[in-house]
Amino acid sequence: MRIVHALLTIAAVLTATPTIPDDGSASDIAVIAEDLGLPGVAFRVVSEREVIENVEYGVDGHGAPIDNGTPFVWGSVSKSVTAATVHSLASQQRLDLRSTVNSVLPESDSILPGDVMITDLIHHTSGLPHDVARLDVWGRTDRALDVVPTLDVTAAERGNFRYSSLNYLLLQAIVEKITAEPFANVVARETGVHTVDTVAPGHVPFFGLLRRIDTGIDAAGLGYGYLGGSIDELSRYAARQLTEQASNGLDTVPTGSGTAYGCGWYVETLSDGTEMRWHSGAVPGYFTHVALIPERHLAVVFTANRYGELEAEKLASAARSLVLTRLGLDEPRTTGLGMYEIALIASSTLAVLLALCAGRILLRIRTAPGRWAPAHILMAVAAGGVLYFAMPMLTGASISTLARWAPDMTLLFWIVLAKLAVIAVALAARAFRQWTTAHV
Repeated sequence: MRIVHALLTIAAVLTATPTIPDDGSASDIAVIAEDLGLPGVAFRVVSEREVIENVEYGVDGHGAPIDNGTPFVWGSVSKSVTAATVHSLASQQRLDLRSTVNSVLPESDSILPGDVMITDLIHHTSGLPHDVARLDVWGRTDRALDVVPTLDVTAAERGNFRYSSLNYLLLQAIVEKITAEPFANVVARETGVHTVDTVAPGHVPFFGLLRRIDTGIDAAGLGYGYLGGSIDELSRYAARQLTEQASNGLDTVPTGSGTAYGCGWYVETLSDGTEMRWHSGAVPGYFTHVALIPERHLAVVFTANRYGELEAEKLASAARSLVLTRLGLDEPRTTGLGMYEIALIASSTLAVLLALCAGRILLRIRTAPGRWAPAHILMAVAAGGVLYFAMPMLTGASISTLARWAPDMTLLFWIVLAKLAVIAVALAARAFRQWTTAHV
């Protein structure tokens, strides 16, 4: 079968005639970079045998011009590399994808039910939650194999698609377990992807401006989000995936949102009937999008050194529009006010209103507090308590984690919390002054 696959690959490469619309669309990279405030961008369209389009724009976090060797962090695009690594090991009979995870990785016994298979990890059908608090731990030098026993999560019933990077942390641990080698070394040997150890600072939005952030590499998170490299490295990998059997197999599961998922790729049928495999990836400060269109012999790669969680929709829409334009399809990208702008305006407005309220109370601190003062104090304290505990619960991340993904929103969170505290203290001071005056 390997010989047949090799011959088919050679035939595809020799007969491929990739085409993209010749409409001067390369300039749309600069337009999108300017519209979204992206400091640096690298973009490529490749076939199995050549680079068709190449654009490098802007600067990295140190101010150096972006070129074909500038490293970016790939985010969740790393998942397809991990899946390719696991499939390669399986093709060598070093791993059985139908084996239960616990039989290969006993360290996961307390996390997963006994019927969860390795294929469930690949397809996100293990039931594991997307526990952000266990991810993005920068500077971690541990193996994923060492981290797994420390996890205190429990999977729900297996079977349904539920996106969780913890699945790929466990896949990394499995690779480390059966090879007894560093994960990066196995990835390089099995897929040809050579990851970087350091990158320049990325950028996050900060009150409409940019703030540099020292995006760290998480050694235990390589499998789900922290592989990285240049546009050269990523586009070569994408080109190889155009004919890779695992990436083009039919072993997928429905996601429930009009796409399927398999081998670290979303699979989607476009309006013209073309099948596209794609995945976006993000870590604080970096965004990546890769799309594979095997029947057109095209892969499209987009990387940028800016990412904040609340602007994810705009970045993903822009990357998708770049891909569809190269396919001769039209889909308007998201413009105007997005979630980030709305959240920033709403939070800033709340902070201003609370500042006015606090100022009014402080200016009138010598006056009588009024009959409802105790209730107002309790309301301010309760609002602060709800805000403090609800924020991490709603986002699924600690405040320190949120500070990396959305530093301006996190700062506003603390400002609002501080103003509620000031209001509560000021009201209590007025009530105490009134009480002491009445009892002297």
